[in-house]
Amino acid sequence: MSRMLQLEAKPRSTGSRASRRLRRTGFVPGIIYGPGVDPLAVSVRSAQLVRLVDRHGRGHLINVQVDGEANPRQVVIKELQRDILTDQVIHVDLLQVDIHRTITLKVPIVVVGEDQLKRRGLVVTYELDEVEIECRPTEIPEAITLSISGVTEPGPVTVASLSVPPGVKVLEDPDTVVVSCTVVGEGEEGQEEKEEGSSTDPAA
Repeated sequence: MSRMLQLEAKPRSTGSRASRRLRRTGFVPGIIYGPGVDPLAVSVRSAQLVRLVDRHGRGHLINVQVDGEANPRQVVIKELQRDILTDQVIHVDLLQVDIHRTITLKVPIVVVGEDQLKRRGLVVTYELDEVEIECRPTEIPEAITLSISGVTEPGPVTVASLSVPPGVKVLEDPDTVVVSCTVVGEGEEGQEEKEEGSSTDPAA
C-alpha cells in the first residue's frame, strides 16, 4: 500500500513565457486534473518534486497542499515530462483521485534472480521497465516484481509471469516481453555477424 507523501503547490499563470520564468526560478509548471475536477494550473518546487520521485518513485498517493486552499488534494503523478537533453523535469501532470475508485497508472517492474541465470550461462536483456495497472489509489504498489530465478533455458519472459499483488489488475498484453534470456556470447556473435554482413561491399 502506498505511503502518503507531501507536496506543496501554488496556482500559476499559463503560457510558455510564464513556464520558462518558473523553471528559471527553481519551479516546475504542472496541472492538477481529474474526474469532476476543474483543471488547475500549478507550480511546485523542482527540488521537492525530484527528491520525492527519486526517493519514492511515482507509485504513491501524494497530499498536495495548494496555496490558498484549506484542505490538501490527494493525487498521483500521472506523467513527468523531461527535457531530452538535460533530463530535467519540465512539467508534471497530477491526477486528483477518489480513493474509493480505481485509476490507471504505470509502475516500475523490478526483476529479481538475475544472478542465478548468470551462473547458468544466461544473460538477461531488459525489454520493459514499467507496466500499466489498474487499482484503487490506496493499493498502488511501489513496483511489480518479476522473478526469473527459475528460468533455465533461453527465451523470453513475459508480462504473464509478473507477480501481481491482490487488488491490482495489469492492463498490459500478457504476451509482452519483459526480459529476454540468451546464452552468454550468443548476442555478441549475432551482432558480429550483422556487422560483417553490413560491411561487405555489394560491388565486390
